[in-house]
Amino acid sequence: MVSSIDDRLNQIIRELIGNGITLEQAVEAFEGKYIVAAMSASRGNVTQASKALGVHRNTLHNKLRTQTMLNGFAESIRPARRRLSARRVSAPSPKNKPRRI
Repeated sequence: MVSSIDDRLNQIIRELIGNGITLEQAVEAFEGKYIVAAMSASRGNVTQASKALGVHRNTLHNKLRTQTMLNGFAESIRPARRRLSARRVSAPSPKNKPRRI
C-alpha cells in the first residue's frame, strides 16, 4: 500500500512532537535537508539549485552561510574561490604633475 505524502507527513509530525522537537527545529531540519538535496542534484551549482527550490540565488547563498544545519556544506561541495590579497594595489601617484588653477 502506498501512503500519501499527507499520511507520511502526519506520521513524521507525530514523531517529532512526541520527541519534543519544536516547530523551529523541525523547519530548520527540513529546510536544511531540502537544500542539501537540491545542491547535490545540481552538483553544487547554486543558480540551478535555487531555481529548483524556487528561491533567488542570493537567498540560497544566505541560507548556506547562515543556517546552522548547513554550516560548512557550501565549502564541502564547491572549491573555495581564490582570494585576492588583502593589500590593495593602487596606481602610482604622479609626481611633479602641474596643478590646475
